[in-house]
Formats: sequence, structure tokens, C-alpha cells
Amino acid sequence: MPPDRPRHEPPLQLRDPRDIRALAHPARLAIIDALASGDELTATECAELTGLSPSATAYHLKLLERYGFAEPAPPRNDGRERPWRAADRGTLVDLDTSTPAGAAAAAAVALAFMERSRALAEAFAATVHEEPKEWQDVAFLGNADLWLTVDETRQVTETLGAALEPFRGRARADRPDGARRVRVMNAVFPHPKS
Repeated sequence: MPPDRPRHEPPLQLRDPRDIRALAHPARLAIIDALASGDELTATECAELTGLSPSATAYHLKLLERYGFAEPAPPRNDGRERPWRAADRGTLVDLDTSTPAGAAAAAAVALAFMERSRALAEAFAATVHEEPKEWQDVAFLGNADLWLTVDETRQVTETLGAALEPFRGRARADRPDGARRVRVMNAVFPHPKS
């Protein structure tokens, strides 16, 4: 990690429904997702991911900087390109869902996030036959309908999170040979009351 980059800043808390809803934009989620890989990308490189122009993508990067999701990285060797990287902080979305605006904002972000993950899974499923056998064998899609109390549901959520914790935050230099980016999506939610 470059020495000019602060480490372990406190999580950013977003509470305003307008701020939360701003993150639900598909281009912004694509940029957040790309920067989360640890890569440093220019607006032009992000534009290739979003399908937008570099100037439109630069606008989204500036907005993500304002909300603490992205930050300028040191200039590249030629000094002309301005790369961006993920901000080195967690983001806590703390929203009062008891208001209609808060509930709508939270739903918009959750649905956009799930759509992004669904699209990744769909792309893998469409090309799984092209993957090496070992990657075909480890991919998993499953679900479980369980009868749980609130406390048991909390325990399941915490256990799933704890299983992932040892693998979070690997810097590029810490990645083992043969590692590739893998999306693990935990979705724990109750069925509607009947």
C-alpha cells in the first residue's frame, strides 16, 4: 500500500435517504465494484466498464469521492492519467427505514446490489463450460429455507460473516498464486408474513 494512503479510517456513515439512493445507480455500482478489486483505474478505463463516456464516468467518480467510496490515486508514470482507487474505509449504510423515503432508498440500493451480483452469476453460468474444471467444481449456488428465531437468524448472519473474514482486505501483494476474484453473496432475509 502506498505510504501516502491512510489506513483504517473509521467507517463512513450514510444516513440521508438521498445520499443512499445516489449509490443505487448501476454505473456507480460498477465503478465501486471495479475499484474494490484493488485496481487503480482512470475515468476512461471505468467508462469501458460502464458503457458511458469518460466525462460522464468522471462525474460519477467525483460523486463517489464525495461519498467516500473512491479517491484519487497517485498519477501514473507519465503523469497525464489520473487514476482512482477505492477509499480505504468501510462504508456503513445507516438508514432509518421507518420513513417512506428511508425505506425506498434502502430498497433501491439493496435491489441494485442484488442485480449486480445476479448479472455476475448469470455471466458465469453462461460461460461455465469455458472455465477450467477446478473453477467449475467450486462454483456454488444454493439456498436454504429455515425456520429460525430472530436470535438464530442473527447467529447465521454472524457465522457467515466470520467465515469470510480471513479472506477480506487482501492487498494485491498478499494474493496467493492462482487467486482470482470471487463474489460470495450472503442474503439472509425472512419470507413475507403469511
